[in-house]
Amino acid sequence: MEIQDVLKLADRLIFNHTGKHLDDLQKTIIEGVWHGKKYADTAENIPCSEGYIRDTASDLWKILSSLSGENINKSNFCSALERLQFSVHSTVSNFANLGVTNNLSLCSDRLTSLENETNGKKRNRSANKKSEDRVTTLPNKNIREAPELGKMYGRVKEISTLENWILQEKSRLIGILGISGIGKTTLSRHLLEKIQDNFDYIIWKNLYHAPTLSTLVAQLVLSLSNQIYINLSLSETTEKNLLLNLDLETLFSIFYEYLRNYRCLIILDNLQTILAENKFSGNYQNQFQNYSEFFQNIGELPHQSCLIFNSWESPLEIINLTDLKTPVRIMSLNGIGETAREIFQAQNLSDEESWQKLINTYRGNPYYLKTVSRMIQEIFNGKLRDYLAYNSLFLGDEIITKLDKHFQRLSILEKQVISQLSQIDKPVTVTEILEKLPLSPPELFQTIQSSGRRSLIEKITQKELTLFTVSPVIREYFNN
Repeated sequence: MEIQDVLKLADRLIFNHTGKHLDDLQKTIIEGVWHGKKYADTAENIPCSEGYIRDTASDLWKILSSLSGENINKSNFCSALERLQFSVHSTVSNFANLGVTNNLSLCSDRLTSLENETNGKKRNRSANKKSEDRVTTLPNKNIREAPELGKMYGRVKEISTLENWILQEKSRLIGILGISGIGKTTLSRHLLEKIQDNFDYIIWKNLYHAPTLSTLVAQLVLSLSNQIYINLSLSETTEKNLLLNLDLETLFSIFYEYLRNYRCLIILDNLQTILAENKFSGNYQNQFQNYSEFFQNIGELPHQSCLIFNSWESPLEIINLTDLKTPVRIMSLNGIGETAREIFQAQNLSDEESWQKLINTYRGNPYYLKTVSRMIQEIFNGKLRDYLAYNSLFLGDEIITKLDKHFQRLSILEKQVISQLSQIDKPVTVTEILEKLPLSPPELFQTIQSSGRRSLIEKITQKELTLFTVSPVIREYFNN
């Protein structure tokens, strides 16, 4: 263990027992003992007597002894901390020290109004105290599943809005939504870099392989409990067995206590993998129904952390939560607009006067624009006007592959409506759509709503009329 890890572990243990972080003198004592210094040597470097340091250290060893179940003193402190870090006993004692009970149920009643009010006041006082006592160390991060920090085009306004939601409004649950390629993951990655110093823990999980809720929460708890990160798909381990043998209710109770006692930032990427195909948007696959209650608890129960998810669409219960007075927010990403010119500059495209047409056609989607720009450079030596002379819209295998994944998720009614809109070159009213398709008004309303939430149908207002259409890319894909 490095001294930074020692201080973090000791701080967590002390905080869970006393509600206070290590003070400067306690940290100095631990650093000195870890490096083999005598109390007298430590006293020479700070304005304290050797006797006062001995008394402070004695109190510190007593607290750690009561937490670890063994007698800890100056001579065995180093080896004891090693055992706390790597043993199963550490995992169990960490959970116990959090005061986890089964009173908080994933599928049980919410806290009463009185409990909310009382606990809220306590947490506010606690949060204020923590902000004063915050350990001046880097946050504990597990972002192995996050992509590297790549180039982001624009999004200054979006970053500012998210930062305000999280740091000022204390939002607990935030969804970043949009069609593939629009830049959800890149935005979240840059946001993480900007706000990370405001958190004790940061975890990035990619849900691409659609983990069960029990697996996900167990992975989160492993990271938060300061254990060596264990991928639950690897061979059997004691820690893995310990967590997987816990029921989901207990796992969530442990997880929630971390959200309440620490400032945690959890980012879940590719949430759409647990949502259903061939249905309207926002419905879960059968085996993932319990995620609904999970997100409701994150959004409604009081805590000081934030969970962000990136997805092509939002679960229905989260959309409903945004209509209530809860700290839950949704950001639907549109194209990057004029900032897309940076992409064309990087690809050395000529004919700058035609760049806006390309931006409009591909709706400012950075992935689409990079794909078509590379093609123009490879085929036309970067001459945009030569490409536009063919009056043809290029998709290529890259864009088609992404759109295939979107359209295999659609319900039958959504495919019918989008297909109909793809055959019409102008925006149309609901009445005009009903004249073309054998649908009842309620069926069409639900279909348009679902497709809009999936960023596949666009709504336009013209002369006090509400009209609907699809983008040129969607039209080209569907017609071919």
